[in-house]
Amino acid sequence: MTTIKDVAKDAGVSVGTVSNVINGARVGKEKKILVEQSIQKLGYEVNTLARGLKTQKTDYVVVILPELENPFFSLILSNIEKALSERGKQIVICISGGDAEKEAKFINLAKRNKIDGIIGITYSKIDKYLTDSMAFVSIDRHLRTDIPYVSNDNLAGGRLAAENLCLRGAKNLLCFQTISSLDSEVRNRRRGFEQYCIDHGVRYNCAEFSETQGSSIYTSFGSRNLIRNVLNAYVNTDVDGIFASSDHLAVVICEEARKMGKHIPEDLQVIGFDGLRLLNYGSPLVSSIEQPVELLARTCVDMLMKILNHEEVHSITNLPVRFVEGGTTKKMER
Repeated sequence: MTTIKDVAKDAGVSVGTVSNVINGARVGKEKKILVEQSIQKLGYEVNTLARGLKTQKTDYVVVILPELENPFFSLILSNIEKALSERGKQIVICISGGDAEKEAKFINLAKRNKIDGIIGITYSKIDKYLTDSMAFVSIDRHLRTDIPYVSNDNLAGGRLAAENLCLRGAKNLLCFQTISSLDSEVRNRRRGFEQYCIDHGVRYNCAEFSETQGSSIYTSFGSRNLIRNVLNAYVNTDVDGIFASSDHLAVVICEEARKMGKHIPEDLQVIGFDGLRLLNYGSPLVSSIEQPVELLARTCVDMLMKILNHEEVHSITNLPVRFVEGGTTKKMER
């Protein structure tokens, strides 16, 4: 393996000069060219993490996500990686499964290796592991008053879902939501839904269960049974419109409702939240409140860069959402 000493010998300069070139310190133009040519010729690779111990900067960012089975998290990851790459940053991925100890290990890894910062979607109590010196941007979740977070306008999204169900003829609505036991902006989806129904005299009910009860909806039969039981309790009444707190929950609701003999959207209209599409660019999986995923990712990265540059940052909770038609709702009544 090529070492920094090999580069120095080949370029005819000191090890210190090579180190200065690698770390961006001021070096004469001729010597810099010689070092860069030797690095390329010998295929020398900089140990970024080791360099970070000296420079306090590694150009790595930890991204914490609960899972990748949920396609929304996969889409978020893809867009964050793209935005970080444009800033010369690389990612270290932590798929936590909601495990606070696992998240704590990655936070400590970031501290030890001088990793630049963390962007996280976490539903764990990790506040005590975070220090003032760690640049951290949270998505949708309030961690501490000094830790900024980014979120879409969930309140407007809930109102928009209820409004679109009503405009398409639904008379008796149900909000079906999975939530974290910890405070997050996602709770505002239900609040917006309820506000619209109350303001317009619409009949409605709400069914909630925790992220542990409804985890891994794609793979958990227990979660499917829970969803089926809720549907049995409500859909066999005259509920004709459902707002689900995520698209993958909406997909499962549609599947289970069809097994019960319901026709969608004729008997039951369903609106999800996220705006996921087939292969990420085709038709929406379900009618949905679409989040601007690319804007969300870029906003998180921009905020992290401001923190790293010691600029003032404020939490953002109003990224715009919109309704997209995906075939699980009727055409709007005129």
